[in-house]
Amino acid sequence: MQQQMDNFIEAFNREAAINGKFRNKLGKIELQFLEQVWGPAFGYNYEGLKAEHPFLDYKGGQRFADFIFVKHGVKLIMEIDGFTTHARDISPGEFNDHLLRQNDLVLSGWLVLRFSAWQVENQPKQCERQIKQAIGQWWSQAYREDEGHSKQVWESRKQLVLQMAMRKDGKIKASDIAGQFKISNRSATNWLKRFEFDGAIIPVPSPYRVTLYRLPNYIK
Repeated sequence: MQQQMDNFIEAFNREAAINGKFRNKLGKIELQFLEQVWGPAFGYNYEGLKAEHPFLDYKGGQRFADFIFVKHGVKLIMEIDGFTTHARDISPGEFNDHLLRQNDLVLSGWLVLRFSAWQVENQPKQCERQIKQAIGQWWSQAYREDEGHSKQVWESRKQLVLQMAMRKDGKIKASDIAGQFKISNRSATNWLKRFEFDGAIIPVPSPYRVTLYRLPNYIK
């Protein structure tokens, strides 16, 4: 778990040094977000997550988002706001500019979630829940199939996959599904992602790309 987080931080520091980012180290609250919010939510898998990501605003100036997640069609921005930065010490003009920037991001196809530093420190589970909900909703839209594929069809698929996992000591891989249902590994991976967001399975932590999932409450 700690190794995956260390790898993410090292990659950020290396990229920041190469690209000359104005911040070349993550702050305390960003580290807490990685450890207390994102890590537990996704099995300490940081694939697709980036910190201090640059954007051009409507004026052509460069801005930075605290975190973005881009994977499987999802485009999610997560901002962590300190109270003094975004409330007491902001001028009316800066406040208007702040809102315009967020609207531009939404209109460009991004989903934006905002958390306070206090929430990250004291309510990490609430932050985790909203992030997973946002990704799950986006995934459902991005991977929506023909109307003929109803919720009952997906529920049937899920039950069959869970039964497969029970026969394999509570674990399942995309290749298992691909072979059983005669579909591509990519489609099988999409199935697993959907079932993960439903809470039916969870990823097994890996220092590399996640390929193995397990049943949350499996007991031999």
